[in-house]
Amino acid sequence: MTADEESPLLHSPPSSGSPDPDLELRRKSERANKLVIYGSFIGVFLAAADESLVISTWGSIASQFNRLSAGSWLLVAYNFGYCVSLPVYGTLSDMYGRKNVLLWAYSLFALGCLACGASGSLTQLILARVLTGISGGGMVALVSIIITDLMPSDEVALFRGYANVVNVAGRSVGAPVGGFLIATIGWRWSFLGQLPLIIACIMVAYYGLPSSLNQRKTDSGQDNSRPRASEIDFGGIISFATAIVILLFLIQSSNTAYDQPKLPYLLAPAFAIAVAVFLLTEVYWAKRPLIPFSLVKSSLGGYYMAQLMLLIGRSALSSNMVPYFVRVEKATDVLASFTYVATAVGVSVGGLISAAIIKRTQRYKTMTMVAVGSTVLLSILIFIRYRSGCHTWELLYLFPSGVSNGIIFSTQFIGMSLTAPKERLATSIGIYYLSQQLGFIVGPAASVAVVQRLFANRLSEGLEGLKEKQLIDQILNDLRFAQSLPEGVQSIVRSSYLYGFQFVPLLGMVCTLIVLPIVLLLKERKIE
Repeated sequence: MTADEESPLLHSPPSSGSPDPDLELRRKSERANKLVIYGSFIGVFLAAADESLVISTWGSIASQFNRLSAGSWLLVAYNFGYCVSLPVYGTLSDMYGRKNVLLWAYSLFALGCLACGASGSLTQLILARVLTGISGGGMVALVSIIITDLMPSDEVALFRGYANVVNVAGRSVGAPVGGFLIATIGWRWSFLGQLPLIIACIMVAYYGLPSSLNQRKTDSGQDNSRPRASEIDFGGIISFATAIVILLFLIQSSNTAYDQPKLPYLLAPAFAIAVAVFLLTEVYWAKRPLIPFSLVKSSLGGYYMAQLMLLIGRSALSSNMVPYFVRVEKATDVLASFTYVATAVGVSVGGLISAAIIKRTQRYKTMTMVAVGSTVLLSILIFIRYRSGCHTWELLYLFPSGVSNGIIFSTQFIGMSLTAPKERLATSIGIYYLSQQLGFIVGPAASVAVVQRLFANRLSEGLEGLKEKQLIDQILNDLRFAQSLPEGVQSIVRSSYLYGFQFVPLLGMVCTLIVLPIVLLLKERKIE
């Protein structure tokens, strides 16, 4: 009998009970990746909470150092570090690996929290806040980069939605937690108390993230050669940081509502010069520019501009909601703070809804257009209803507005990540978040300056018979001071503030209308 005769004509099929080992291995790897991403959300939460932590505490902290007039720099310092670091992290993660750079960010954040808690002067605390801002930028941006590296394309939007929920939750919780801690155990522990959580983040990243994330990435793909310090764009970093510092001083000086300072006239040309130096550095000198103009000039520039305009409009509205309901409706602090919660919850819900729809339909552009249109309509509704006073329950308009914004954030992120060249994805995400952060700075500063200026001018006209600079300053700088004045004066204060506030929803509407043609022109990419 030949060997062929002894062989069965048909091979027995594999037993239905025996799993495919390769498939099982992939599933285990996917589960492990999901778990470590969930663990990294702790860092996203900390970075977001730390950003809003001093909102409710900066006045008390600065008063302890007898420097209340300089206390607002505690808020500015974090945003400065955040802005400067965002474009740098994309380059560093390409050069040294995602995992290594994320571990550096966690370590710097731990050092920053320790320095904040141990600060002996306001200047030391401000510098420590810059350090936490620098590390916080990496803790948020790198997680989004790692999500795109580890997750399938159809799940990127879903996990991006989860990250957005965590980010919003951190920003919502930070301010009340900071207020509670300073009233109980002291402001220093609001920083030192974060150390155990950041140590947990370090352990999760060190043991959980795959070593493949430490491979160096270049424009041609993977390259494990030793990176050189000369590849870092130090000129771009310095000129960009200088421009941001001047911008922050310019914004701070422009917030004076009663007396027009001369400082802005000096800072404006200085800012223009700093921006020009940065652009020249990036175009003609930098080997690895922080913001490659080849990306900005492409369709990615549309995504960056859309995020900048969207965040200017959104943050302008949200930052003026609390003073609106306090001055106009005499709302309590708890009820007025609900305006931020309503917007934040709406953004989270919108992000989750869009992520689920994208996963099911593999489409995102139509949803983006609907969300942009609804944002414009809601801005018009708020303008009509809020310009002459509204019922307190109408703060609920902010929830659908937040939902629309959350949808746009999620769909635009997935569109940007699909459009960006794979070898430049980290840099693209860094610029994307930088656009958002600049919107967070410009929107509130510009809107508050305009509202305060118009409010002060109309108030001076209305109180012409009682015109006293000290009285007007007290009204402008104390939300509830007017409630102790006669009814006639309260009526003038209310109408004067409404006059200034009506331009806030208009600003949001104009910014969103600028986004509309940008979104129309952006090409929808196939999700694979």
